[in-house]
Amino acid sequence: MFEVYLILVTCFLLPICYLITNSLISIYHQVKTLMNIKKSTIYINNKNVLYLAKIYIHRKQWLDCITMIEFYMTQIVINETTTIVQYYNYIALCYQSINMYTIAKKYYLKAYQQEPLNKHILKNLANIYKLSGDIENANKTDQKLIELNEYQDI
Repeated sequence: MFEVYLILVTCFLLPICYLITNSLISIYHQVKTLMNIKKSTIYINNKNVLYLAKIYIHRKQWLDCITMIEFYMTQIVINETTTIVQYYNYIALCYQSINMYTIAKKYYLKAYQQEPLNKHILKNLANIYKLSGDIENANKTDQKLIELNEYQDI
């Protein structure tokens, strides 16, 4: 009987240990990246800024994420439009998460102006229109997304 109890306890604790270990590994990688970036304060590339933004978003530190991205948008020379679009998308996601839909819509529209054929941006833009109560623009954006899907399926 005692052996059955031990087996049941082990079966219950193993998944918990696995989840805790994965979380600790993730935190270790985040801290390691932050330390590497602190050491090289002269130049931070766009890849590291986007990684930091994901860390802030994962930790639900919306205002820290917004501040950091907007700071690096003015400091870093951005050669790729996809990077600036990702910056706008992350900023809009942060504003959307703190229920500031008007500002989020502004940043989603900036991202849309840079890449009007990006499905992810169109989906986010339609979602923010729905959240802010602008059903007409949400339907127009959904229609653009449908047309884009049909065009790419051809």
